[in-house]
This record gives sequence, structure tokens and C-alpha cells, in this order.
Amino acid sequence: MRYFILFVSIIFVIFAISSCGEEEEEMPPTSGTVSGTVTFIGTPPEGNIEIQVFIFSVVDEKGRPTGPPDRHSDPFTQFTGQVQYTISGVPFGTYKLAAVGYENKDNPPGMPETVLGMYGFKPPDDMTPDSFTIIEDQPDATGIDIVANYSAITQ
Repeated sequence: MRYFILFVSIIFVIFAISSCGEEEEEMPPTSGTVSGTVTFIGTPPEGNIEIQVFIFSVVDEKGRPTGPPDRHSDPFTQFTGQVQYTISGVPFGTYKLAAVGYENKDNPPGMPETVLGMYGFKPPDDMTPDSFTIIEDQPDATGIDIVANYSAITQ
């Protein structure tokens, strides 16, 4: 029994000494966040609507998304004025499009969403959306502000 206690004591001392002075290395981030303000213009339509911000890394030659969004915000609960949003867990990379999408949940399935506005898109002067990049040194893209105009909805 005495040898067992001596053995456990030695193991404990070795463990304590070997772990002294070691600091855990902080892992670099692998993703970031996108945040900004959506400013709504006009009056939202009535009904069961859903509005979110979507980001896309791949678009076609006309600037349209070629697949599903890379990430999206939570659905908004406020549809007028200025609304803050944040999209977390966004992998590093360049995003070609950030857009506010509108969907009327009362419409039949398969109806397309309507784009109410895009980051950097300010017609008629500027018709090209802006891209943004998230990298390890700057993992948070802030100020990705979008004007969302309800007049884009066709009934």
C-alpha cells in the first residue's frame, strides 16, 4: 500500500510540474460575423410575411445568386424603420451579395422571394451591389447596411 501511495504521489508531482507554465494556445477564428442596419421604406404588406438578410459568395455574370445563400439572418420581427441584424458563423471569404429577401408565407409553395434591397445598391446612381470580405485579421464585417424598399413587391 505504501508503494501505491508513493507511486500516485510521484505521478501527481510529474503531472503538476509538466503542466506548469504551459498556456493553452488560442485557436484562431475560422469564421466571423456580418452585421448592419436594414432601413425599410414604405409600408409592409399585410399577411404572414418573412424577411431576412441573405449573403451569397457566388453570383452569375448579371450579379444574381447561382444557388442557395451561404448564410442568412434570423427572420425579422420588425418590418418598419431601422432594424439591426447579425449573421454569425460566416466562413472566411469574399461575399458578392448581401440582400434583403421578402416572402409572403400565405402564397403557394414555390413562389419566388422578392429582393427588397441589396448592400451598396442605390438606384438610379449605383446599380451594382458591393461585395465584402471576411478574413482572420478582420472577422467581423460591420456596416453592411441595406435599404429595403417595399415598392419592389409586385402584387
